[in-house]
Amino acid sequence: MAMAMAMGIALIIMNILCLVFFFIVLVKLFKHEGALKGILGFFCSIYTFIWGWMKHKQLGMTKLMATWSILTVAGMVMVPVMGASSALMLPKYMQEMSGNAGIKFDKPDLSQKVRTLNPKAKSKKTQPPMTAAAEKKSVAARNAEDGDWSRKAMALWTGDRYKDPNAALNYWSRAISSKQNTATAYNNRGLAYYGLKRYKEAIGDYTQAIQLDPAYAAAYNNRGNSYYELREYQLALHDFNQSLKLRPTYAKAYLNRALAHYQLGKNTEACSDFQKSCEQGDCDGMRWAMKNGICK
Repeated sequence: MAMAMAMGIALIIMNILCLVFFFIVLVKLFKHEGALKGILGFFCSIYTFIWGWMKHKQLGMTKLMATWSILTVAGMVMVPVMGASSALMLPKYMQEMSGNAGIKFDKPDLSQKVRTLNPKAKSKKTQPPMTAAAEKKSVAARNAEDGDWSRKAMALWTGDRYKDPNAALNYWSRAISSKQNTATAYNNRGLAYYGLKRYKEAIGDYTQAIQLDPAYAAAYNNRGNSYYELREYQLALHDFNQSLKLRPTYAKAYLNRALAHYQLGKNTEACSDFQKSCEQGDCDGMRWAMKNGICK
């Protein structure tokens, strides 16, 4: 970002200098060739430039014309370089926003508590005293049944990603295999796959979460992020739309949909969603779009 801004300032300065040189030569053109050619030179700067080189020795403008030429060539080179830099800025921006290699995804939705299915019924019979080893083993088994794997996985969550997605993946897989196969568990394992850039497997888990809970807005948003990483922008757009249909005030879904629109060349729609995201409290996307001339 800093480099792009520096290049932009340098380009502005070069354009101003070129304009100054143009008017200096234009004045000489009016003076030596008359009003008709002067007016032609005013409306056709290339004519003024060529005339300046033709008369540079006679009028002592060699250094001026050489400097003007160098600045013109440098400006022509910088424009495509800045364009390429701007094109590369979007992934970098998304990385800064997410703390990961893609769009910021929604934090794990803990509204659905992980629960143990078919818990063992407590026996009413008097049990003989347990040895210390047997009691320790029994406690460990109960912890696993009560969602120990999910708690271990959540302990790895840092606010916007898993600090160890491999470990999180292992814990959520164990939770699911222990019949804690809730929509939340699949969604959160999908986030672990996402952190490992295993986007197709993440999509599979988000889809499973949606099948278990069709009103799961976060799962739609997260699946859209994975489609986005695979450059399946239309599929991503469909999921962001569904997420917002379920949760109309979902700031991150507006932001993510704006980025999908941008990738599809729909800047008007992108700006509208950047604005809606800002209205819901997340203005990072709008600030980025305005700095890069995408939105006004």
